[in-house]
Amino acid sequence: MFSNPLTTGSKRPSLPVETPVSSWNVIVYRKTEPIHSFHSYDTSQAQYFQQGYASFYIQLQQSADPSSTNSSVLYLRYLTQSQRNSVDTSILPFTISLLDDLKLSPETSPSLSAMGTQASRFYNTEQQSVRINEQSEHPTAFLFRAKAFLGILVLNNVTNSTNAAAIIRAYMIFVTEETPIGRLFDANIIRILQIAAVPLRDCQEDETYVSGIKKLFQGGCFYYSKYSKPESNYNKHYFDKPYDITLCAQRMEQGHDSDIRFFWNRGLSLPLLKYNIDIRYWIPKVMCGGIENFRSQHDDIDLWLISRLSCERAGTRFNVRGVNDDGAVANFVETEQIVLIPQQHSYSSFIIIRGSIPIFWHQPRFQVATHRINISRSEALSYKAFFEHFKHLYCHYGRLLVINLVERRDHEKRIGNEYKNLFDLLVKTSRQTQNSQQSSVNHLNERDFIWFDYHEQSRTIKNFTAEQFVQKLFIENVNYPIKERLHQQGFFTWMNGAKYSTQKGVFRMNCIDCLDRTNNVQLTIGSNVLFMQLQALKKQCNSYYISDGLRGMWVKNGDHISRIYTGTGALGQRSKAKDIQRSVGRAIQNNLRDDDKQQSVQTLIYSYSKDSYLHERSVAALFTPYVISDGFILNELFKIRRNYTRKEKFRISIGTWNINGDKNPALGHQYPSILDAWLFHGPDNMSTNLRKPNAIQTNGYLASDYEKSSPDIVAIGFQEICDLTASNIVSKSSSNANRWVENVEDYFKKNYQDTEYILLGMDQLVGVCLAIFIRRDLAPYVKNVGIDTVKTGMGGTLGNKGCVAIRLVLHNTSICFICAHFTAGQNEYSERNKDYKLMMEKLSFQPPSRAIWHDHIFFLGDFNYRLTIPRAQVEYFVRNGSYKELLEYDQLKKELQEKRVFRDFEEGEIRFPPTYKYDIGSDEYDTSEKARTPSYTDRVLWRTTCPNIQIKQLYYGRAEVKTSDHRPVSSIFDADVEICDEKRLYEEYVQLYRRLSPSNALIRYDMVANSIQTKQQIIDEFDLYIKKRYGSDISIVDRFFASNQRYLSLYMFFENGEHVRRVLEPREDQLQSGIYFKKTLIDLNEDVALAERLILFFTDVNQTMDPETINYDLGAYQQPARESLSTNQDIPVTSAVAGDELISASGNDTDENYRENNAAELISFDADHQSLSSSSSSNNLQSQSIDPLFNESCFGPFHFSSHPTSNTTRTNGDNLFSFDHPTPSAGSNFYIDSFDIAELPSSRQDDSKLNLFSQPLTNSTYYETDNHRSKFYYQAPPQFIPTRPPPPVPTIASNAPAPIPSLDVQRLLTLKNLSLNPNNNTNNSNEKINDLVDLGDPGSPPPSPKFDPFG
Repeated sequence: MFSNPLTTGSKRPSLPVETPVSSWNVIVYRKTEPIHSFHSYDTSQAQYFQQGYASFYIQLQQSADPSSTNSSVLYLRYLTQSQRNSVDTSILPFTISLLDDLKLSPETSPSLSAMGTQASRFYNTEQQSVRINEQSEHPTAFLFRAKAFLGILVLNNVTNSTNAAAIIRAYMIFVTEETPIGRLFDANIIRILQIAAVPLRDCQEDETYVSGIKKLFQGGCFYYSKYSKPESNYNKHYFDKPYDITLCAQRMEQGHDSDIRFFWNRGLSLPLLKYNIDIRYWIPKVMCGGIENFRSQHDDIDLWLISRLSCERAGTRFNVRGVNDDGAVANFVETEQIVLIPQQHSYSSFIIIRGSIPIFWHQPRFQVATHRINISRSEALSYKAFFEHFKHLYCHYGRLLVINLVERRDHEKRIGNEYKNLFDLLVKTSRQTQNSQQSSVNHLNERDFIWFDYHEQSRTIKNFTAEQFVQKLFIENVNYPIKERLHQQGFFTWMNGAKYSTQKGVFRMNCIDCLDRTNNVQLTIGSNVLFMQLQALKKQCNSYYISDGLRGMWVKNGDHISRIYTGTGALGQRSKAKDIQRSVGRAIQNNLRDDDKQQSVQTLIYSYSKDSYLHERSVAALFTPYVISDGFILNELFKIRRNYTRKEKFRISIGTWNINGDKNPALGHQYPSILDAWLFHGPDNMSTNLRKPNAIQTNGYLASDYEKSSPDIVAIGFQEICDLTASNIVSKSSSNANRWVENVEDYFKKNYQDTEYILLGMDQLVGVCLAIFIRRDLAPYVKNVGIDTVKTGMGGTLGNKGCVAIRLVLHNTSICFICAHFTAGQNEYSERNKDYKLMMEKLSFQPPSRAIWHDHIFFLGDFNYRLTIPRAQVEYFVRNGSYKELLEYDQLKKELQEKRVFRDFEEGEIRFPPTYKYDIGSDEYDTSEKARTPSYTDRVLWRTTCPNIQIKQLYYGRAEVKTSDHRPVSSIFDADVEICDEKRLYEEYVQLYRRLSPSNALIRYDMVANSIQTKQQIIDEFDLYIKKRYGSDISIVDRFFASNQRYLSLYMFFENGEHVRRVLEPREDQLQSGIYFKKTLIDLNEDVALAERLILFFTDVNQTMDPETINYDLGAYQQPARESLSTNQDIPVTSAVAGDELISASGNDTDENYRENNAAELISFDADHQSLSSSSSSNNLQSQSIDPLFNESCFGPFHFSSHPTSNTTRTNGDNLFSFDHPTPSAGSNFYIDSFDIAELPSSRQDDSKLNLFSQPLTNSTYYETDNHRSKFYYQAPPQFIPTRPPPPVPTIASNAPAPIPSLDVQRLLTLKNLSLNPNNNTNNSNEKINDLVDLGDPGSPPPSPKFDPFG
């Protein structure tokens, strides 16, 4: 959801300045009425007649005259007929209209609780929900008062199946509790504490879908602003428009539109925009992040610190890392430091930003103590996203100084090097595209990147606070141009009614999480800037007092950002005991609750575009901003795709082979010939004339119009790539997979020297392996790469059977490759059908999230479907080449015909013998005692979902490779791929919107009703009138009555504006019953509505923080030359499934440097939280009571248990831990390893005094202090049987006891010196011991679905 700029030559319309809103308070009313979803003459739908639903009135108090009850009111009606949508439509199940001259008053309307309790369910302030009284006889009831209306949340509950249809649930979101922060400029800043989610339909289960949204707002990290009149002593506004909380002061002064990066309830406002409601007067803009203020009344100084968290790639720590394909990074925060002098009406603003390292990388959720960082894409595949990220930053902020705070050793070194390499590459390519007439000072250079190893530098200086250390070794260090850049970039200052200075650039800062280290450095830089701001404002004050206040604000700011991203406050600013406690809390939060929180964040941001086939398909088919468009507009855009797209054909080569465990790896000299026949030259090897000497023969189907060309995409699938033994199922062996991929890479280098190929992605599930290669020149046009695996063995618990899927979007077409191994057995076809259904239901990616929703799907593998006739008959058909007759007995063909499996998939003509089962090294079918019937087990099928893009199979055959009991099968396709013209798409979107306007499509019929007729009779007569006069194609969405002193008015919603314009003429008419009426089009200013849409979808490149930033425009993207890349081999993408261990396929993970310390100490706590033990080389474990530190509320009612990760590439997996309910006979112990003794070399693991544990210790996570890191372990319960080889048992060599370290090191981590033991007389801590437990309420562990965030 990165805010893409408008295309070249396009101009975004501007909005007139809105009237300030001084109060967002609303009053909510409810009216229960039957929704007539049928006509009286249509009795087929009579069963729905009595179904009652509520309609709601929302009255904005600020717009009403206090002396009158007449005001504009939002009227929302639920539509039963739109409750369920099909996969290719998206209709909102409600209508919204703006009513005038409507008398509503909470004093005259009965309250909901006064309407009777026999059948009434009423609003409960504790549950923050509304129940609808279906039998209420009161037309309108007062419901409740709210602080603000935030919009409408629309959820799509869709199953992952081929005929998925969404049940749409809609909720009105209201602020019910808030707290004021203070007055800033002309606005009061408000923190949201509680919200109410009011469902539009009465359904008990609807509450469960918004519980996570409520918890998000309860965290106190959401804010909005409301207008405040200027102070009486200076009756002048600070800005020419109402203060916008999403904008910094410098951009406010320039009159910019809202910054949609920080507009968190943007998705909630879209349903109102659909009905042309001007959201500026109804919905406040909500920002997520942190806001702190400090006021010195004596000095007349207000300090404000505003951290705005971007919603473009929002999420939690281990679910969202790095960059997405649009260039948005995780945990991107713009922090504004404001110094305000109210009496002088002067202020100064300074901007600094932080964000995750903008490359594709992951970090394992579990086993974090290894600190393993996995880079999932090579430079060639990462550079486009890297470029887009910095292009946006340079355009938005001006010149950047990148400050990288990661370590220069271990795992952080690798990602730091990759970051530096890509930035240097950006500098080289930008120099080539910049205008030669520009001043050289504006050119980017390598000095704009600073790598400051925060942890290493902190070890070189002692007895300094974090700020003092950063000040001495970083700010004042002549080797770093920090002070120089501070003066060059400057800050924004407004004095004496005029602009005094502007900020021309920013510092972009990061560490791994962009939390603790980043916050400390930003704090120190902010303190330096504070003195510069005060000097610029010519303000004399007690600077030390003001500086202390600013420091406290930065510390709280770090807590705010950390709680959003990790669930706990920041580390490094308080006591080390607090850091330990928060680190443990992070481990629990990140491993147990983040999946649910991630889903809630995505739901809040994307609202109805999430889990909708129409919207998710647009992720690939269109561009990101259009994803959140109205469903009707999207549907129309797809109908006219030919106007803004063109098609190209791409050659795809696919191979599948069950290699029977690859039992003969000594085939180095045969790999080229095998790959040649199997994947690349199968059509040539069919003919003896074209076949090369000593080439392997192939058999199969070849299209008459086949023309030889190099493939654009190569998909290689294996089954049984390792033996399906118990040990491999527990911990897979990746050596065979690595060897095959390396041989394919070598083959490309030798045989395709003019066409370079790179490994896009690879993954392995026990014996199933899938690898995708693409031409390197296609790398800039590939995005949304995703990988997932599904286990189907033993009911979905084991990976001996299952699938690996890799998805990509090429240009604007989504392609999904699925390599599978189904259940074996002659008569187990029903189980194989279940395997397929389970795979298609469980496969989940980033949008398009469902496998079946992709434009092209290729299904390959060993499906194990058999021939149902005796072996002798099979051999007879094979000898005669009667393959067509033979396939009449194929189980898969029969299941396909009856549509029980692979629905809508196609398979080409088979002109080769059965591929299973052969004697290895022979052309004879199975001669063992079982004498299995030969069968077509190895297949390639495909499916395309779009009629305008097709797939043509050019070759389908097998290669006569005899090293396995299966013959390898391959297929070659030409697939259509759509390429979208972004500029033409934008033009078509605007034209389409204008053609279908008015978007609200609402007509009011004013009449004097006949008292004899009922309202339903009038509705039926109007329906007949419209169908007879204007045609049956006119679609009426909704109709309702409203009355005033003169008329009875019937409001009718139509599907689109074209229908409205047809029905509108003539303006006056008469029904057959004699009722005279006149028509009025409800026009709510279409130009304003269109402008609001475009502002919410696109950024304006001209709305930059400083006009001079145009000097830093990076220009159009250019793919870097191959020789300019620093890496020779590409890194594959691995599974990004929640909880999986992600390892790069290249195996180049940074080596573990075992630190052999002289002593180690373990802090442990058991499942009952009753004791804590310490261990060193000189004494045994001794129990000490630590109830105040780790008590029952901290970990109960859970204990750790082991769960296997899904298998990943080129490495053995590790065990995971999770929380489960404890068993009576089991207890899990936990340890904090302060000196990494669990990673000692094997030579030091014998005869150790620490080798006394009955079960191994499993590494979990780090906790960090200023100059030390320790690791958090758990010990499995006694009956625990590991499913994978455990890590080495922590030991210390008994023949060489390690000496006790010096106290200055040991004091950091021992219980005694940490003063954690309340019985210790040396405890001098001023903090309360109970304050150490800050983990929150564990509750029950939430489900851990595979989340599918956008990007």
